[in-house]
This record gives sequence, C-alpha cells and structure tokens, in this order.
Amino acid sequence: MKTDMNLQASTFAALGSAEPTAARSIVARLRRASRNGLVWPPLLVLVAILVVPQLSSGAQLKWTLWLSFGIVALSLDLVWGKAGIFSFGQNALFGIGAYAYAVAAINWFPITFETGSALIVAALVAALFAAVLGYVMFYGRVGDVYLAIVTLAVTLVLYTVMQSTAGPEYRIGEALLGGFNGMPSVPSIALGVPFAEDNAEMGTESLLVFAICLAGLLYIGTRALVSSRFGQILGGLRENESRMELLGYDVRRYKLAVFVLGGAIAGLGGALFAAWGMFVNPVVFSLNQAALVVIWVMVGGRGTLAGAFLGVVIVQWISDSANLIVEQQTPLILGMLLVAVVLVFPNGLAPGISRVARLLRRYVPGRSGVDNAPEPLLRESSAADPECARSASARAGHLAAFDVKKQFGGLRVLEGVSLAFDGPGIHAIIGPNGAGKSTFFGVLTGRHDIREGRVELDGRIVTELPTFERARRGLGIKLQVPSVFQGLTVRENLALAAGSRASHGISRHAAQVLDAMGLTRKADAPVSTLSHGEQQWLEICMVLLQNPSVILLDEPAAGMTQDERVQTVKLIRQLGVDHTVVVVEHDMGFIRALDAPVAMLDRGKVFRVGSFDEISRDPEVISIYLGRRDVARR
Repeated sequence: MKTDMNLQASTFAALGSAEPTAARSIVARLRRASRNGLVWPPLLVLVAILVVPQLSSGAQLKWTLWLSFGIVALSLDLVWGKAGIFSFGQNALFGIGAYAYAVAAINWFPITFETGSALIVAALVAALFAAVLGYVMFYGRVGDVYLAIVTLAVTLVLYTVMQSTAGPEYRIGEALLGGFNGMPSVPSIALGVPFAEDNAEMGTESLLVFAICLAGLLYIGTRALVSSRFGQILGGLRENESRMELLGYDVRRYKLAVFVLGGAIAGLGGALFAAWGMFVNPVVFSLNQAALVVIWVMVGGRGTLAGAFLGVVIVQWISDSANLIVEQQTPLILGMLLVAVVLVFPNGLAPGISRVARLLRRYVPGRSGVDNAPEPLLRESSAADPECARSASARAGHLAAFDVKKQFGGLRVLEGVSLAFDGPGIHAIIGPNGAGKSTFFGVLTGRHDIREGRVELDGRIVTELPTFERARRGLGIKLQVPSVFQGLTVRENLALAAGSRASHGISRHAAQVLDAMGLTRKADAPVSTLSHGEQQWLEICMVLLQNPSVILLDEPAAGMTQDERVQTVKLIRQLGVDHTVVVVEHDMGFIRALDAPVAMLDRGKVFRVGSFDEISRDPEVISIYLGRRDVARR
C-alpha cells in the first residue's frame, strides 16, 4: 500500500510538473506566432470589421482611401525598408494597377458581372511592368542613386504619356483612357461567380470591409515572407550587397523578385483606389503622389511594415486637418512634419512606439525565462558525419591565372601576370603600393573583368563568370575592409553565410574558430559592436561556412592590434592545413610570420617567386621596397 501511495504521489508530481511545461510551451508558441504576425494583425482586422458599421459613410470612404494608400506604402516598405532598394516607382506601379483595373473592369463587368478578375489583372500588369523595369535596372547594374532617378523618370514619363491620351483613338476595347480628364464610370468591387447576374457592386460599408481584409492579408503575407529565409536574404541585401555576392548569392535575382512582388502589391492598392473613386486620371502618376509614398514610409518607420499604414494615417489626418485650418499650405505643413519626425524619431514613429512597449514589458511579471533558450550558434549535425574528416582536405583546390592583363582606360595595370596556387597550404602575394596587387585580387575574384588572359578554378575556366558564380564554385573571398552585415547579429551573419552553400564538414571548423576567437559568447550582439579584429575573424568564419576550395584573403591583418595580428597568423596557419589559402599583403613582418611561399608583383608583373628568405634577401627586392619609401619621404 505504501508503495502504491508513493507511486501515486510521483505520478501526481509528474503531472503537476508537466502542466506548467505544457503551459510554457503554449505561451512560447503564441509568442512565436505573434512575432510572425499571426496573432495581433488578425485580431486587429476582426475588430476593425466590427467597428465598420458604426462609422459614417464619409468616414468609411475616407478609411477605404487610406487603406489603398497603405497598401502601396506597404509595397515600398518591403522594397526599400526590407531590401534596401530606394524606388520612386511604387507610385507608378500603383497608377498602372489603377488603370489596369479600370480597363479590365469596364470591358468585362458588363459580361461577367464581377471585377475579381480585374483585381488579378491589376496585380499581374503591375508585376509585369515591375519585372521589365527591374530587369533593366538590376541586370544592367544600375547604382542605387541612379535607380532612384530612373524610377522617378519613369513615373514622370507615365504622367506625361497618360495626359496625352485624350482623343477617342486612345481606347482599349470599350475603355476610353480620357487623357487628363481620366476614366469615369469605373465599376466598383463586385465579387462572385463569373457570369452570375445577381452579382452586385459593393456599397460603401462592404467596400471598406473588403479593403480591411485585403490590407490585412497583404500585411500578414508580407510579414510571413520577411520572417522566412527569403526575408533573411533581403536583410543581407539591405545591409551589404557586396558581401551577399561574395557569399554566392545572385543579388540581381533576389532584387528583381522583391521588386516584382512589390509591384504586384502596389498594383492591388491601385485597383482598390480606382474601385473606391470609380474614376482614375493621370494625377496618380504625379510627382506629389510619388513623394507622398516616400513620406508615408519615412514617417511610419521604414522596415517595420506596420509603419506603412501608420504613416498614411498620420500624414493624411494632418493633411486633412491642415486644409481645414490653413488652405493651400498643406505641402509646407507636411514638410515641417517630415523634418520634425526625422529629428525626433529618426527611424519613424513605429520603432519609437515599439521601443516604449519593450520598456513597459520589462515591468510585466512572469515574462522572463520563457522561450529564451539560446539556439546553437552553428548546427553541429555535419560534424558527426563520417565524411567530415575527409571533406575538409578534399576541398583544398587549385587557382591559377595565365597571362592576365588589365588596364583602366589608357593605364595598363597588369602586364601578363601568370601565377598558380595549389593546396593545401598558404601562398602570399606581396608588392609595393601601385604594384597591381589589388587589381590582381579583383581579377581573381571576378570584380574586374579582363579581355586578355584567363583564370582557372579547380581546373575550370572562370574568366567570364561573375563573383557570385565563382563563390558557388568554391572561391571564398575576404576583403581588406571587413565586409560583413553591420546591422545584423553575429548569428544572423553566420546564418546567411551557411545558407549560401551546403557546408558539410566545415561547420565544425568554423565553430572551432568562433570559440577560439571568443565570438561564440557574442552570438546575439550586433556586428557593429565588435572590434575591427573581431569583424575580420567573423568574415573569415563566414567564408569557411561556404566550404570553399580556395580562400583569398586581402590584407587580413589591416587595422589590427599586435595581439590580434598574432591571433590572425595562428588562424591562417590553421586554415592552411586543410585549404588553399592565398594572402595578399604588403606587410613583410606579417608575411614572415606566415612562413609561406611568396610571389612579388612590381609594376604589374611577377617580379620574384620564392621563399620568404629568398625574397627578403634579394637586393633588387630590398631596393624596390626601400627605394619606394625614400621616394615617398621626399
């Protein structure tokens, strides 16, 4: 009997301990769902729908308009805030969606008695236009500043073109474009089975409910997207496009994908706008509207998604109020608002509100200790793989350049350089300033194209391949200035690097480097808080996670303290055991510590090749280095 009682007591104790565990698990799941936008946005949508019948018709119309603006602001927040692509073209895509909806609805509604298909057409046409424009810009390597100018120019061109379509010959089916007078009698939203004659256009209340549901779905879908792996990649593009390419990502493809997606969202916002006003004219392409979209996002908070809708509400409410108080002074008041927000809330209003909410949550009891278990910095599953020990040495590769020549304009920088690097082991390239080291490094990495000579990687010619393709084929590249994602944490940096290639057999090595360099304990620290040397080591770990066959290091000890330089020498020696490592450096003391074979460049040519002792004792080498210094002193 005593034994039974003990058994019952232990059973109840186990149940008692399991109950809090289950509760904590539920709370943890709810919090994860909340972070992914699956809790509060649906609840807010439900509350908004319940409030709609209590609003006046004027308020219902106003909120429908604001939601259409919020959708186009959401598209810019995705493209600019999440991917770092500053575009004045979202307003153009908004207008294209509005016109596409108007044309499709005018032609099809009398036949199909619905406009759901017109909504789809609006999204597709805007996405197609974004695809063509984005392909030209991104695959044409248009810079950030010029991209903003191009998208603004496209917006103004559309404004001018649509103003000149006033004649009766400018029509698409039954839809007259109307020039500056626009297109009247656009059917509102009518959902239902096609060709069912009992379908009817939505009234003011139903249209607002539809707008709330559409905006909510787009927000939740966008939030889920940016919380996924794709969102991580977008964050990398925003922080450091160059490093993303060095990690093997085709940045053009990802930028095009997010730009097209933003176009589709903006097109839906334009369709809702046309259905709301049952009218559309070229003013939707005007410069004022293009600037307003940017202002909405900046005021609300770039990169927050929810800030897009908040910015619209704040700016439009102030605009409406300003018109009632001081006529014709709305631009001045909006300008003052923008300046005030930038000065007081440089990141926008939504981040400021979130900061206050986080401070308040600290005082809520029972929040600590739930769902706070740290994740491993690197997954160690591959470390137990029996192939692990063999895979690292198998990755030691071969890199060679044959008679490489490069010139910039009339200046010949490389005069037929031929060098080969086999592994495992360390190889060093030295030379005085102006010898061509950096240019040669750029040729090896694909950042400089050449017309004469060739580059081979592991027996394959890669001369014409872009940088990201070379990285995918096994070339790990570390630049002189740390090229990492400053706005992300150490963990997020490593996740982007690990996702660029399969890292079988190398995560163990990278984890050892992280531990040795003391970075494991800083896993969740922003990279911007790391020292210069720690950022250099982090970048090397990111290169390791690519599982490269050849590692190129451009002045890896630049800007380091003496202790950090000693640690870096040890690290490079460790890498040389399993990899082919090529170090480009001008510091002879650092090269001596590596004890590696040396190739010296001078005036764009290979001047000497040999051991460090042979090179350092060569009178001509001494003359070149000392002579250049004497000239510099004079």
